[in-house]
Amino acid sequence: MAERPRGRPRSRSRSGDRRPDNNNRNRRDDRDRNRDSDRGRDDRRQSYAGPSGRDDFNNRGQDYDRRSFGGDRGGHRGGHRGGHRGGYNSGGSQQNDNRRPPQSEPRLQNEVIEVHTNYFTLLNKPNWKLYQYHAFFEPMIESKGLRIALLYKHEELLGKSKAFDGSTLFTLTQLPNPEMELESVKNFDQNIVKIKLRLVAEVTPNSKEAMRLMNLVFKKCLKSSKYTEFGRERAYFDFDNMYEMRKYGLKIAAGYKASIDIYQDSLLLCTEIAHKLINLDTILDVMKNLHSNSNGQDYKQMCYEKLVGCTLMASYSKKTHRIDDIAWDISPRDTFSKKDGTQITYADYYFEHYKIKIRDMNQPMLLCLPKEKDKRRMNQERQSSTDEKSRKQTAIYLVPELCVLTGTVLLKEYAKDFSMKKDMDAITKLNPDVRVNRLNDFIDKINKNERAREEMATWQMKIDPQVVRCPALALKSEKIVFAHDNSSNCTQSGWNNLMKNGKHIYSVPLEKWYLIYQARDENRANFFLSEIQNVSNPMGLRINSGILWKLPDSRSNPIVFASSIKDILRKEKPQILVFILPNSAKDTYDAIKTACCVEYGIPSQCITSNILNDGNGKAGKARSAITKIAIQMNCKLGGVVWGVEIPITNIMVVGIDLYKDSAKRNQSVVAFVASTNGTETNKLNCTKFFSKCIMQPKNQDYIDHLQALMVDALIKYYENNQTYPDRIIVYRDGVSDGQFDVVKAHEIPQLTRAFLAINSNYKPFLTFMVVKKRGNSRFFYQNDGNFINPPMGTVINSKVVKQQEEFYLVSQSSDRGTVSPTHFHILERSNDDQKLKLERLPILTFKLTHLYYNWPGQIRTPSICQYATKLAHLVGESLHREHSQNLDDKLFYL
Repeated sequence: MAERPRGRPRSRSRSGDRRPDNNNRNRRDDRDRNRDSDRGRDDRRQSYAGPSGRDDFNNRGQDYDRRSFGGDRGGHRGGHRGGHRGGYNSGGSQQNDNRRPPQSEPRLQNEVIEVHTNYFTLLNKPNWKLYQYHAFFEPMIESKGLRIALLYKHEELLGKSKAFDGSTLFTLTQLPNPEMELESVKNFDQNIVKIKLRLVAEVTPNSKEAMRLMNLVFKKCLKSSKYTEFGRERAYFDFDNMYEMRKYGLKIAAGYKASIDIYQDSLLLCTEIAHKLINLDTILDVMKNLHSNSNGQDYKQMCYEKLVGCTLMASYSKKTHRIDDIAWDISPRDTFSKKDGTQITYADYYFEHYKIKIRDMNQPMLLCLPKEKDKRRMNQERQSSTDEKSRKQTAIYLVPELCVLTGTVLLKEYAKDFSMKKDMDAITKLNPDVRVNRLNDFIDKINKNERAREEMATWQMKIDPQVVRCPALALKSEKIVFAHDNSSNCTQSGWNNLMKNGKHIYSVPLEKWYLIYQARDENRANFFLSEIQNVSNPMGLRINSGILWKLPDSRSNPIVFASSIKDILRKEKPQILVFILPNSAKDTYDAIKTACCVEYGIPSQCITSNILNDGNGKAGKARSAITKIAIQMNCKLGGVVWGVEIPITNIMVVGIDLYKDSAKRNQSVVAFVASTNGTETNKLNCTKFFSKCIMQPKNQDYIDHLQALMVDALIKYYENNQTYPDRIIVYRDGVSDGQFDVVKAHEIPQLTRAFLAINSNYKPFLTFMVVKKRGNSRFFYQNDGNFINPPMGTVINSKVVKQQEEFYLVSQSSDRGTVSPTHFHILERSNDDQKLKLERLPILTFKLTHLYYNWPGQIRTPSICQYATKLAHLVGESLHREHSQNLDDKLFYL
């Protein structure tokens, strides 16, 4: 019998309420990535309009810091040397001082430093030959745990040196025959299961399969140390020692993610701390609370909205499932068919297998469709069938009383509770000193566990208790340049102090624009109209008085605001439309953005009214928000706020990102953003942009139509510079490790064909990099015996990287928790490019993290990547189609 009951039960007819066709079905999967929340400040921060504004400062899809603006140190040119194995050389003007205090002043030159990592070395490189077998079970056994137990009954044949993950068996001893058939008896029903073993390969210690084995062995060591695997990220948690937050009805499980791999000929174990948020109340408790607070509302509909799409944890097995439906006409007293054809009630099943007695026999059941890995084990006919009967046969029915909510849905639900977030941060946002100690304790616990030691000794494995150290390069601070050569070196406070009086490099005179608002917000509209002119003059912005367009108060805001756009544009076409919205309702925002960005091709700015006022005690705060709105409006018109020196001339940088369309479930958005100025005499390049998006099938691993996008970008570049770029740097976001080969095979050739389409003799230098923000690597800098975050602009390219052409960049500082580095993997590079050699790519990349105009500080990725992310998000969440060509040369999506 499977670990959980499946199949359509034999019960009364399904005549009860059906789940309505509502937006909950379109809710994106709660992927439960279990990201450890201490990642430093996010790359998508609070924007210029502040936390209460609407464009880029809404909280939907973005995580913004509500603190005042601030940044940190930057990077510039310098003696960046070394690379593959030797790391950075300390020659030239670089200094090697591993005990320098935390940086508070601009860094005037590059410095070689030493950083500690969250990697541990496997001291003994195994010297064995493995035999890999594939196991087939007849009949098919869905439970991986049962498959392991059935195979391990043949220990006399297999020997003690074995590892099995449910489908692949590794042994140090070769079996008598390449193909063997074994028989095992299931304990609970005495049925015989045939196990067929087939020799697949002989494995050497340096192979991928050997890494798979070592991770299996370490997984067994974790289980021996009482860690339980949980969640889609395969982290291991200690559920016996959880942090309880009873006043919030939550508990937090602490655990670890761990993986072994080869890094530059060394076997390293990467470890990272993970946290999982779990509800104290069962799902049945949640449903009862909804019922008691329904106040005449549709209780079942409330349950659907609250639960469907969320991730649950079964308390008895610690397994996670996504809630796809609520079966109101099924209860624990109903029966389902076991594999042997006999009938059993859900209540009896749980008592028989888990010794759990269900208290509420009238509660409905939670319907969970199987995960992809479970589907692959099922019969092909049932898997491919789409009818309702097959759907019920493959469904999993779980008891609400035995399940609790977990995952990112809980984080989103409690995100607005400042007190709760503060208390949770105290547990999850670990500073570097605490984090290093936790990791050391984790490895110490594994090394001291007798069963774990025996298991590792069997496979000739031993873990060094000391973390890996490696050389790194701290890049010197970058100079931020405004108009008239007004500049400042970056420090930890960023360049926010320059924003109010720093004149924009290029400002677009705003001569005609409309301010649309409802009657209730008339005072706020007048206040905004007067203040935006006051704040714009010191920044060199010329903003004429806007034309007021008052709308009647209405509950049908999407219709009212969309109609106003049509009425205004029937008269004339202003440069930009600014909207004061009564609230942050998504339907109103989407209607405005669709009309402006798709139908009419005009820039727009949305502001929620609560950040504005008529001067009653909060004018200072509102004035600050209006300053940031003015900056954002200039960007949307094509203005340039600041720049950094890009010494390599005639260069184009490109950012590419993907986003799953929230309304069209089988569609993904591809966003393509390219810089169009590369020959500026003051070297302040890469500050003007060309933006396009296309739609493609959701599950496609590579992007089509890149050739056409690149051709359009090159034509626009030529219009601005009267020449084509000599070198093109592409930053590709949204690629997993397993997609590298397909991206290299399908996307890079499209770019090459685009060059030939321009001119058969046009062959620019091309660099294609994959950008990864969600890795598990962490780096620490030791100062006076304490661990702190590395300085801004720290580059790591040795020891913990697998190849020569990859590096980590710490582009931000973090005053809370541990900063997360960004990983760059170079898939294609022109080796004969003498002006942009391998060691200069991190320097250029760090410069580009300074050019995101929604934040006066560095961000985690190059700005061109973040612009692509913003465009993809707007299209995927609000537009669901391509924007108007009129906006291609504007940052209309900020």
